[in-house]
Amino acid sequence: MRYQVLLLDISDKLHHALEYRFQGMDVDFTLALTYQSAVHLCAGQPFHLVVLHFPEAALCNEFLIALRHASYAPAIVVLDRHEDKSARSALQSGADVCIGADWPVDLAADQIMAQFRRYVAYTHDKGTQVRDFQVGDIYIDPSRCVVRVKERSVRLRPREFALLLYFMERPDRVLKDEQICRGAWNMDYTQSVSRSVHELRKQIEANPGKPCYIKTVYRMGYQFTGYSGETCDN
Repeated sequence: MRYQVLLLDISDKLHHALEYRFQGMDVDFTLALTYQSAVHLCAGQPFHLVVLHFPEAALCNEFLIALRHASYAPAIVVLDRHEDKSARSALQSGADVCIGADWPVDLAADQIMAQFRRYVAYTHDKGTQVRDFQVGDIYIDPSRCVVRVKERSVRLRPREFALLLYFMERPDRVLKDEQICRGAWNMDYTQSVSRSVHELRKQIEANPGKPCYIKTVYRMGYQFTGYSGETCDN
């Protein structure tokens, strides 16, 4: 398989470190000239890794939201000033990892490659992850992070996107919280499942208070139907 890596304004040292780590693999490096061109490139073709440098943290949040609408590839953000507030803001807007421009180059490159390996392993294990498909009223394209509900475009954060994809791959099955954590996010059980379901319902349900697409099965878990109508919870 040939991998596509998008780079924006990263240092020559980091660029060379990544090229060294990708030796022996079929990789195309694409250099974006502006933040806007990076979004357009991601919308036009699938990438397996995106590495972006932001000299100012204030620049990245709106851009990351737009990027996540176009691509679900791992997004690594390089910040000139890696502070807790700016890093958290970037992560909440769609970044997968935030690193500092002043970090040792080898450490930064290893962090980036760890995200790439996990993403590639996940997409290879999940055959449906790389194709678009539809269940009932809902269409999803995992390679471009596109979701439509009855032809209405929906923007989801990475966590809720992974949750919806997991549901759509298992329609009509009752899924426990523990299954969702392992399958959707590759993590141990967390009580935040209900919060993520709530956030997802706000985006895809016509009436989140009476959900049709994601039903709550009392004391058992959640069931995805993909169809509106008589299936709505009372």
